[in-house]
Amino acid sequence: MDRFKTSSLKNIGTIGNFTDISPLDFHEFDLPNKLHCILLKDSRIPMVNLLIGYNVGSKDEIKNKKGIAHLFEHLMFQGSENIKKNEHFSQTSRLGGTCNAFTMQDATVYFDIVPSNNLETILWLESDRMNSLDLSEENLENQKKVVIEEKKQRFENAPYGSMMNNLFENVFKNSAYEFPVIGFEEDINSFTVKEALEFHENYYSPENSVLILTGDIDINHSKKLISKYFADIKKTNKFQRTGNQIAGIKENKRIEIYDNIKLPMLCIAYQLPKAGSPEEYSMEYFSEIIANNKSSRLYKKLVYEKKLVRSVSCEKVMLKDGGVLTLIAQINPETDINIVEKEILDAVNDIAINGCSDEEFGTIKNQLEFQNTAKYLKLINISINTVFKYLYYKDISGVSNEINKYLSVTKDEMINSVKEYLLSRNSLTLTYLPMNLKK
Repeated sequence: MDRFKTSSLKNIGTIGNFTDISPLDFHEFDLPNKLHCILLKDSRIPMVNLLIGYNVGSKDEIKNKKGIAHLFEHLMFQGSENIKKNEHFSQTSRLGGTCNAFTMQDATVYFDIVPSNNLETILWLESDRMNSLDLSEENLENQKKVVIEEKKQRFENAPYGSMMNNLFENVFKNSAYEFPVIGFEEDINSFTVKEALEFHENYYSPENSVLILTGDIDINHSKKLISKYFADIKKTNKFQRTGNQIAGIKENKRIEIYDNIKLPMLCIAYQLPKAGSPEEYSMEYFSEIIANNKSSRLYKKLVYEKKLVRSVSCEKVMLKDGGVLTLIAQINPETDINIVEKEILDAVNDIAINGCSDEEFGTIKNQLEFQNTAKYLKLINISINTVFKYLYYKDISGVSNEINKYLSVTKDEMINSVKEYLLSRNSLTLTYLPMNLKK
């Protein structure tokens, strides 16, 4: 029998300046082939969101085969046993919807959004490519060219395009996060049809994936449809994990890069604990206070008052096994980049030593409550959060209390996180300079 359980979520709607929170239910069950399914009924609009998350990303790739996870995302749109090449796009568009996918270090996710009366069609589309792909030599070679061109446009020829790759290569040295998700050209060109078939068989199997269905659905009818299209897909039990040991940044490191850019850019990066850790939430307060909006300390000082930079921001990337925080400034012409670096580091130290006022902290808490409330007004955001909660932890209870995790952070917890991970640990400093400054 299918395992069936219900867990609580909050459906958030706005009333005035605050939120009205009424309970909704997630319904979870497993098919006999171990495909885990999570359903959420929300009939505010007659649409459905179908997400299939596969527990495979670039961190699962082996040496000399970097980029196959992302390449495979492309191959999944090249046709299957009953679906012609690119027909997945045309079918969902014809139905008045959309579809797409993304590949990350930890996972690959495919999604379809269509009017609810077309639910059965998208279940058929997704099940067909999970079960059987048209992995021909022609399709493989074609998508190799597409991915290599994407790599050139997004990373090699774009201003500051190599920043994220340089960031991960050095912050996560000697880990499975070290390598770019898009891979290396020589590796991409070396992939064979046999390797692609093995990748599909090993990782694109029911027991290595999760199905999320949200929107204007009937739970019992949806469950029957899911069983109809997915229950007969065979599990393989062949997927393997390479392991991912995250070491700290061993020493303070500086890298200077000359690029085809007009404005210099400074990036200071620190390693954080993994997604779901208390620091994911406490460091969000730091990000907002220091540089994440136009009323933040560095934005007011460096952009408005001193006019040293064009922009400044503080961002976090939180992955299953580790995280990274970046402070990035795009420097104005004639500005000494060393002065900007000192201003940023002084601001970090000031928060660690002196903290912030109760008023400033309270303002950020209100902003985070609003941002997270607004995020959950969109059902697709709930769906995406649910995919990652399940793929990372096999537990979606965290979806329902995400906002509370932000609101429960104290000022002292934020300060202690800054001291522990920004003042007491090594960092990476990337400096991008215009090519004409190279001596």
